Amino acid sequence: MRRILLTLLTLFPMTALAGVPFEATLEDMAVSADHILVGRVTGVDMIDGAGKPVTDPKAHTGPGSRNTIRLRIAVDRVLVSTVDPVPRQLFVPLASHLHYSLGQIQAAHAQASDPRLMFLKGTAFDGIKPGVFMRPMEDQREAFRLRKAAGRSRD
Repeated sequence: MRRILLTLLTLFPMTALAGVPFEATLEDMAVSADHILVGRVTGVDMIDGAGKPVTDPKAHTGPGSRNTIRLRIAVDRVLVSTVDPVPRQLFVPLASHLHYSLGQIQAAHAQASDPRLMFLKGTAFDGIKPGVFMRPMEDQREAFRLRKAAGRSRD
C-alpha cells in the first residue's frame, strides 16, 4: 500500500492540484453575470505584469509569474449587459495562478471557435470565476430561466 501511495504522489504531486480550474454552475454564472454575450474565441495573447505583450510560446503563468494569458473574444451578440455599448472585441483573462504556457493555450484555441455563451462580470469583462465564463449555446434558455427565478430578468 505504501508503495502505491508513493507512486501516486510521484506521478501526481500535490502541486498538480494547483492546476485544477475553478468551477461554476450554470446557475452561478447566469445569476452573477453582468453581461451575457454570444461570442467566439478568435485568439490568445499574453501580457506581463506591466501590460506589455509576451510572445514566447514557452512563457508561463503560475505562482511567482506576473504573466496573464487572455482569450480574445469576438462579440457576435449582446443578450444582457450593464454597459452600453459593449466592445466588439474583448480580452478575457484566464486564471493567472494556474500553470499554463502561452503555446499550450494557443494550441488549445488554434481552431476557429463555434459561438458560445459568455458570462462575464464587471466593467473589465472578467470571467465569473478566474477563467470560467463560457457555456454552450444550448444552455441559453436554462440560463435565462435561472436568471429570471433569481430576480435578474430586468437587466
